Amino acid sequence: MIREIGAEQTWLLRRDGLNPGKPLPTALDPRDTIEGARHLGWFEGDRLLGVGTISRHPLPLEPAAIAWFVRGMSVVEGQRSQGIGGQILCALIAYAVSRDPGGLAWCHARIPAESFYRRHGFHLLDRIDLPEKGLRLRMARPLVL
Repeated sequence: MIREIGAEQTWLLRRDGLNPGKPLPTALDPRDTIEGARHLGWFEGDRLLGVGTISRHPLPLEPAAIAWFVRGMSVVEGQRSQGIGGQILCALIAYAVSRDPGGLAWCHARIPAESFYRRHGFHLLDRIDLPEKGLRLRMARPLVL
């Protein structure tokens, strides 16, 4: 079941899935506190198995566009490839559609996640080397396909 969660509840899964070995944050990322940001978690009972975040944030390549940044998508090891991440992503996009139906969603995808995002309508814009994170694929899609 998908539920709205606080940003702090995403930290452990984000760290374990996206930044293993790094310490947990001690303060909120400013992107987590943007007005209208939405953090979702997938739960089985009380166990959190997946997380994702979306917030209104300009796409550097199209600064005039109404854009929503998808980030922090992570699913617990052993539960991946079962549709959890896809359902979280669809719920995040549905939320953005409810606020800006003419907008677009974008992300900085890890190389292994490219096919996941393509299955959900994203296309490659460019490649970007992010400080402390490495090579990412900047991908985007209209909110409404």
